[in-house]
Amino acid sequence: MLYSFVFRSRAMPEKIERIGGTIHHVSRYSPMVIASVPDKSKIGKLLEDPDVIHVNSESKCSLPYYRVERIMAQSKPATSGSRFKNRVTPWNIARVVGPKRWNQGQGIRVGVLDTGIDLNHPNLASNIKGGINIISPSRPPQDDNGHGTHIAGIIGAYAQHAGLLGVAPRVSLYAIKVLDGSGTGSMIHLIKGIEWAISRKLHILNISISGGKRIPPALSQAISAAVRRGILVVAAAGNSGQPSGYGDTVEVPARLPQVISVAAVDKRNRREWYSGTGKVDIAAPGSKILSTYSGGRYAYLSGTSMATAHVTGALAIYKKALPKLSAQELKRVLFARAIDLPPAGVDGWTGHGLVRVR
Repeated sequence: MLYSFVFRSRAMPEKIERIGGTIHHVSRYSPMVIASVPDKSKIGKLLEDPDVIHVNSESKCSLPYYRVERIMAQSKPATSGSRFKNRVTPWNIARVVGPKRWNQGQGIRVGVLDTGIDLNHPNLASNIKGGINIISPSRPPQDDNGHGTHIAGIIGAYAQHAGLLGVAPRVSLYAIKVLDGSGTGSMIHLIKGIEWAISRKLHILNISISGGKRIPPALSQAISAAVRRGILVVAAAGNSGQPSGYGDTVEVPARLPQVISVAAVDKRNRREWYSGTGKVDIAAPGSKILSTYSGGRYAYLSGTSMATAHVTGALAIYKKALPKLSAQELKRVLFARAIDLPPAGVDGWTGHGLVRVR
C-alpha cells in the first residue's frame, strides 16, 4: 500500500525508512514523500512525530461521469489529413472566442492531465511538444481512452487546411497521462503529474478529473506549489450536481480554493443539470461538444470536462496577449470579462458567468 506523508517544513524520508518504509517519491516542491509501508501499525507511531502533519493512504481519482454522444470514424487515414473538407470552428469555440481571435496562444505551454493524447491525430500532432506517462513511465503518453484527446482538441486543435480548430489553435500541448484506459488513476499519479508540470515550467494545467469531496493534504501541497510558481490550474467542477441546483457538490481538485472551478452550460447558456454546484468560478459550453478523439477520430462529448478545456484555452489566449500580468491578475481578467448568467451576480451555478475572450 502506498501512502503520502506531508511533513511540517521539509521532506524527511529517513523517518519513513526507520519504520521499514520504502521511498517511491520525494517532492522537490513541497514537504511531501510517497512511500510504501508494509507494517501499517507503525504509521500510528510516526504520526506522533511533531514533524509529521498528515499521512494518507493511496486514494482513487477518475474521469467525471460524461456522455459520449457520438463518435465519428475516420473517412481518411490519419496521415492524409481530416474527414473535414475545410477548417471548422464549432459553435462552442466561436462562443468563447468571439468573431475574431485575439491571438492563437503561440508559445503558451499547457499541460493536459488526463488519459493521454492521441499523439498522431492530424489536428493535434503539430501542437504536442512533450509529455509523460505517469502510469507507465517507459511508454509514451498515448491516449487509450479518448477523453484526453477530446480535451486537448478543445484547448488547441489546429488545422492548416482542413479539420477542427480549438480555442487556442497554436498553443503548445503537453500530454500528462495520469489515468488509464478506463479513466481511473490515483491521487498519487495526479500529484506526480503536477510536479512534472512544475519541473517543465508549464503555464497552465487542465485537470478534467474528479476525486470526491475530501481534499488530500498531499494534493493540496502539490497544487499550492504549482500556484506559487505562477501556474494557472483549471479543473472540472464535476458531474455530480443535482437537477435542482442545490447542494455543495464540486469535487477535488476543483474544490481547492487556488483552482479555477468550471461548470458546464448548454447551447442556450443554461446550467447543465449534472454540473457541480457550490465552489464554482466560471462556466463554459459543455453540451454535445465536437472535438478530436483517439484513433484519429472525432466525437461529440458532454460534461464539465469539456467546459474546463474552453477556460484553459481562453487563459492561453489571455496569457499570450497580456504577458506581463501575473497568474492572479490573469484570473481577475478572466472573471471580469465573463458574461454574467442567471441568477445575477457571482453564484454557485456558473460563478462569474460564461467565459469569453475579449
